[in-house]
Amino acid sequence: MMKFASYLALAFAVYAIAEDSSSTVPIVNDGDDAPESDETQKLISQLTIAMSTEVVDENTFAIRDSSKGSKAVHLRIGNTAPTPQGSLNDEDYSEKRRVAQDALGKVVTKQMIWYKPAPDAVQPSNASGIPVVIADVWSTDGRHLGNFLKKEGHLSEESMYESELAKDILTVASEAEKKESYKKLEEALKESEKAKKEAARAARAKEEEEEAAEIESIGLSGYMGLAMVLVIVLGAASNFGRPSNKKVNLNRKKGALERFWMKLKGA
Repeated sequence: MMKFASYLALAFAVYAIAEDSSSTVPIVNDGDDAPESDETQKLISQLTIAMSTEVVDENTFAIRDSSKGSKAVHLRIGNTAPTPQGSLNDEDYSEKRRVAQDALGKVVTKQMIWYKPAPDAVQPSNASGIPVVIADVWSTDGRHLGNFLKKEGHLSEESMYESELAKDILTVASEAEKKESYKKLEEALKESEKAKKEAARAARAKEEEEEAAEIESIGLSGYMGLAMVLVIVLGAASNFGRPSNKKVNLNRKKGALERFWMKLKGA
């Protein structure tokens, strides 16, 4: 997103020194991030900036229209209807409307806002009294107030016209896209970790199967071979039953136990 702060500062300056001219903000290209800057310029060129003064009701507030000599104009947030009553009694409904009006006041009272009027076909006649303009409205950072207040349950939906810009824009949209990118990255990392664990489990299972197959492949012939090796080892240890060629020294002095044993045999 192009340096939005520079646009906003410029908008404030234009509004402060040129109230008798059009309040549509002029666009200046600072040469940075040309493709993105062009998109931002194109967007902002469709919007008008104004200072909100006070809240009229839960979906209407007053502004000073610099294009009409700073006369008061009431902006009604497009595609919205007053707070739904539902099953509430009159007392509770009045309280709910007050809460909704306070919610609107927190984001617009004495604040700069962006707005784009709805098509002429849905605009009221304004025969008398303070003019009312139905419009899409955004906070200075780009939050679409109609969607925001409906999501919070303060306003209800009323489809009066179609608007391609009925969404968050500028900084708010950029932050939302960033959060979505982080979310997708986190999900991708989780999927990658899951795939690694599954691959490791599959590799271990394959190794166990191969080891079991090797043990089974020994079979009867394998066991017979092992038995033959054991027989050979035992036979070698016993000289295969042949008498030993070791000479006996008859003049060897017998030990005490051996002499005792010979006496027993003689007995």
